[in-house]
Amino acid sequence: MNASWDHLRFFLALADAGSLSKAARDLGVSHTTVLRRVRAIEKELETHLFDHTAQGHLLTPAGQTLHAEVQKMKQAVDDISRRISGVDQQIRGPVSITTTDTLGYYVLPGVITRLQQQYPELTINLRVANQLSDITNREADIALRTCVEPPPELIGRKVATMHFVPCAAQSYIDEKGLSGFPLRTEGQRFVVLDETFHRAAFYNWLAERMAAGCGIVTANGLLTACRLCAAGAGIAVLPDYLLAHNSALVKLATSDPLVSNDLWLLSHADLRDTLRIRLVKRFLHEELKQLFAD
Repeated sequence: MNASWDHLRFFLALADAGSLSKAARDLGVSHTTVLRRVRAIEKELETHLFDHTAQGHLLTPAGQTLHAEVQKMKQAVDDISRRISGVDQQIRGPVSITTTDTLGYYVLPGVITRLQQQYPELTINLRVANQLSDITNREADIALRTCVEPPPELIGRKVATMHFVPCAAQSYIDEKGLSGFPLRTEGQRFVVLDETFHRAAFYNWLAERMAAGCGIVTANGLLTACRLCAAGAGIAVLPDYLLAHNSALVKLATSDPLVSNDLWLLSHADLRDTLRIRLVKRFLHEELKQLFAD
């Protein structure tokens, strides 16, 4: 027998209801749809499953045999559904979070520690990557990212506004002097991010102000750029929270507007009903909103 469960549920509804009209109401379809699905099964089995009588649709002996087997199938499907639903609704199991190197290094360790203290049965996997490909490829459940607008396949909410500032090591300032910065940048050295950051406002802010012939060191992440800048390699534009963790860095005075980017908490739309994902997202949102409150 090759009848699908979709056909069989129409048979089961008619057998339980005893009439086409009641089965149709229970299923939310027309009575002709119920009849068509049942006749498709009868055609495949080459037997009659119902006798149409004054009392309604009564099962034939063949129908009674099929009904007993289909009830077993329904019980099995219901059991599987409950088990799967139960796994999704438990506050336990793995949750994979992806974020940038600086947030993963400076911000999230304390937040995740508090999360696990409150929910010890969660297993947190923290993935550090500076692009969104890990969550769009479903390698992570939740992403914490700075972006102007998240991709359409992801849902989420803005957590905070991240401010970026030009900075340099005190040793670099003593060596080069910065009179005229950022209007004049001849002879300066810069630490810049590679072209994977070309859409970021802070990347373009610095690129527009660097004079031709400047010394440049390129890094593929903000954490590396921060370390280079603190070592005196040159001027960089970094998230302002990094300066609180690096005493070697000095914020440079500028009359230009500070560049900023929104911090988003993102996940796939089909994960919105999973309890542990909702719980972790809510916890992260509340913690990070406090940390980055203006």
